[in-house]
Amino acid sequence: FLLLGMAQQVSSQEPKPYPYSTDSDHLTIWNGTEYIPFFIKGVNLGVAIPGTFPGQLAASEKDYSRWFKQIKEAGFNCIRLYTLHYPRFYEALDSFNLANPRNPLLFLQGIWLEEELPGYNNDLYFLSDAFINEIEEDIDCVHGNRTLAPRFGKAFGSFTADVSKWCLGYIIGREIHPGEVLTTNSANIGIDSYTGNHFAISNASASEAWTTNMLDHLLHFEKTNYNTQRPVSSASWPTLDPMTHTEEIQR
Repeated sequence: FLLLGMAQQVSSQEPKPYPYSTDSDHLTIWNGTEYIPFFIKGVNLGVAIPGTFPGQLAASEKDYSRWFKQIKEAGFNCIRLYTLHYPRFYEALDSFNLANPRNPLLFLQGIWLEEELPGYNNDLYFLSDAFINEIEEDIDCVHGNRTLAPRFGKAFGSFTADVSKWCLGYIIGREIHPGEVLTTNSANIGIDSYTGNHFAISNASASEAWTTNMLDHLLHFEKTNYNTQRPVSSASWPTLDPMTHTEEIQR
């Protein structure tokens, strides 16, 4: 990986509709002339503060501003969010980066997959409509183009700060449980492929086809509505590791 100064990496003019991309090995950033490799030094940012639950999203704009300064001073250049934050996060980030144009703090926007919808029986296809709505909401919010009504345990409000210029990419979903994968695959045996506008997969399991579908919808929605795209990924965790590791104790 090649680590370059942020001043070289982010063009204030953004002449390309795709400010962030990938090559065969790296995430890349358009610097006004070409795409150059970008080495992520990132930190996960939850939103709980002492005395509150994570779902309360209680961090204030003042908290965010202080954290951003400390994150940069510690040498990080990117924040990973698990879910949508309140508008004050995006407003504080926009203000911070406009004040530091040669050394901005980028972010990866996580798009949360619900876990407890009524009637959910571990088949991911049951969650499709709700997740598609979540994807579209989050993209609109990143572009400062959505107002969300009050709701329990999730961010809401008027999202007017267009921080898309600082959004390095999207990470969809959460840590999907093995039971969800097994149930989805067994309940949808006939689904073994997906072909969309931007992504396709074949010889796949139903859960893999579902994830590909959701990623494709994300790209297509942002391209159709905002004429841009950025790198995308899906969240996973070691619990879904299909490999057998001989050095690990087998229980």
